Amino acid sequence: MSIAREQLIDLARRETEQRAASDEILSGYLIGSVARGDPSLGDAMDIDLVLVHRHEPTTAREIVRLSHQVHLDILHHSRVFYDRPRRLRIDPWMGPALCEPVFLYDPEHFFEWAQAGARGQFFRPDHVYARAQAFLSRSRQASSLLPLSDRWLRTFLRALLDAANAVASLDGFPVAGRRLSLHLADIATRLDCPWLLAQFHQLLGVEHLHRFDLPQHLNAWARACDAAMASGGDPTLLPCRRDYYLKAFQALADAGRGPAILWNLLWTWEEFIYLLGHKPDARPHRDAWRQALMELGLGPDQRAERAQSLECIIQKHGAYIEAWGERHGA
Repeated sequence: MSIAREQLIDLARRETEQRAASDEILSGYLIGSVARGDPSLGDAMDIDLVLVHRHEPTTAREIVRLSHQVHLDILHHSRVFYDRPRRLRIDPWMGPALCEPVFLYDPEHFFEWAQAGARGQFFRPDHVYARAQAFLSRSRQASSLLPLSDRWLRTFLRALLDAANAVASLDGFPVAGRRLSLHLADIATRLDCPWLLAQFHQLLGVEHLHRFDLPQHLNAWARACDAAMASGGDPTLLPCRRDYYLKAFQALADAGRGPAILWNLLWTWEEFIYLLGHKPDARPHRDAWRQALMELGLGPDQRAERAQSLECIIQKHGAYIEAWGERHGA
């Protein structure tokens, strides 16, 4: 059953107003897929809600289940975070988030003031260039840490995403979430750089998908998720998050979009394995995880090769951004 965007916004507004009646909520706004207007994928969706507190909040993030289809993914910010809105507009993630949010609650016009400062001249070439360079810097930093990282694949995936977003942000907004690859494909078309998506997928092992037993690995992913939830290591890992990803994976697979699953599949699965640790009963999950990585060419023997390929992509993206900056006077 499809839920209208207006209904989702109303659910978030009611949650915000209820909390504002008893908590120290200053403002509330929506970002993400509901704000953009494309929330549903695989008949499950989240609502990305940001609550601004008068003082430092006690938690940074929480998940609130609303139904079997819908949950709230709530970020908690202190008002201090918004003290310098003009600096936020060149932040690679917050700048885009503040550009086109959905206002929910702002009786003192605090967020309206902060958002106006962040959105002002958002698309000016030097500000676009600054956000692209910020992503590129993050990617380079993560890449430099690969030889030292205890969680090599997570560092690799973060560096790869930041490298892709360094170019994607030239189109205005970075990519994230379950539609990450789908949005990246659209941006690659608009920027006329088809290599952007091709290289992103290549480093994820897309050329090995013919030997990757996707149904088997989705089942292994789900079992690892259940075990990680049972371990209690992450309070935001709830059954609604399991369904949120798994239904999207299955919908994309049914649509013949297997490559679009890979980044999120690997990112979440790595987290499950980390939460499970090296307990004896976690061994079957670790074995299934290692098998998946081997099939994608991401095993220990391929790390050096993948790191070198990532470095080449970062350099190529850097050159593309420099050329863009010169053309646009940034």
